[in-house]
Amino acid sequence: MYKWLISMSLLCAVANAQSAYTWVDENGVTHFSDQPGPGATVVDLPSAQGFAVPLPATPAPSETVEEADPADAYTAFNILQPGQQETLWNVGGNVDVALQLTPELQSGHRLGVYLDGALQNTGGSAQQFQLTDVVRGQHTLQAVVLNTDGDEVLRSLPVSFMVQQTSIQNPNNPNSPANRPRPGPF
Repeated sequence: MYKWLISMSLLCAVANAQSAYTWVDENGVTHFSDQPGPGATVVDLPSAQGFAVPLPATPAPSETVEEADPADAYTAFNILQPGQQETLWNVGGNVDVALQLTPELQSGHRLGVYLDGALQNTGGSAQQFQLTDVVRGQHTLQAVVLNTDGDEVLRSLPVSFMVQQTSIQNPNNPNSPANRPRPGPF
């Protein structure tokens, strides 16, 4: 509490551009104030540090201007399907994927996805496609925009999802969606 009060008093002193004083009383307690106490000494407070925003330099006509970053052309890139933490039941290894890319995919760019860290072929520019052979368990999906050289231009946030498959050995599994109790009309 005292450190907070000391800090605030010093800040107030700096803000008001006044002198600050310090002294130790008969109980050995150090005091700081804008008013001198018995045996006080002046505290040297440096001036407040400032910052000036530099103005952007305009290139001379003879200078070359670098091209804009291609990733800056896109304003939104998200995975719409599957949803974050979504559980997909009995999909038979097929997972439908839907992406949102605003504005549309630029010429020379193509889409890709990383499923559990491995790049998958999506077929190019379609924002809706299907991944096959996705086994049961938890998975992570992340979409990317690639240029003609295969270099990554932009990456979406990752989405985690689960694939559940009802066992044919135990069709009465209580965790199966078909066997879950349905909420009543109340």
